[in-house]
Amino acid sequence: MWPDNWATVEAFLFVSTQWRVIERGGGMAPGQTYWIGLDYAGVAAGLAGAAIDATPALWHGLRVMEAAARNTLNGVADND
Repeated sequence: MWPDNWATVEAFLFVSTQWRVIERGGGMAPGQTYWIGLDYAGVAAGLAGAAIDATPALWHGLRVMEAAARNTLNGVADND
């Protein structure tokens, strides 16, 4: 990992429990979890609680990581 990215990775790991998810195929039968994305209000609170400065560059990096993680969690192949 490039040293310039460490702050973003550290912040992402700190707030990685703040996902919004839904259950597909609901009803009484258990379905499959669909990962929508991070709950930004929860992320902002988590960053503030950890005294991590939520700069525009950090938010951009978090959104890049969020998109990659969401695709992986949902079984979507990246086309980059």
